[in-house]
Amino acid sequence: MDHHTPAGERSAEQLVAAGVLRHHADGRPHPALGHSPISYVSAALWAELTALAIAPAAAEATARALLDAIAADAVDAALAPGNETAPRDDLYVTHPAHIGPHRRVVWFQRSGPRGPITATFPPEHRPA
Repeated sequence: MDHHTPAGERSAEQLVAAGVLRHHADGRPHPALGHSPISYVSAALWAELTALAIAPAAAEATARALLDAIAADAVDAALAPGNETAPRDDLYVTHPAHIGPHRRVVWFQRSGPRGPITATFPPEHRPA
């Protein structure tokens, strides 16, 4: 029997405690993200970004710089064709970029109106 609450129903702090998310220490606002800072980063995304560093000592700085560059190219998902009725300032998406061995999209998702933004990979689509 599974006693864990689904990730979508757990708070960001519960997900940090579970190791799914990590706090993002850089509180600078990002113009492409509605001038909001990135508050959390998924552990999976952070691991992929730190793995791109040329030296272990540069892993944190590399990941921060890459995340900033990725965030700068994000666009509001509500502006994409077919998403005209989606809420604005809720989800920002990027074009696929080489992150690790694959081209990946990054989501910057807001938790509630003017809430914190979490950087993560989108959920994987698994056919039924």
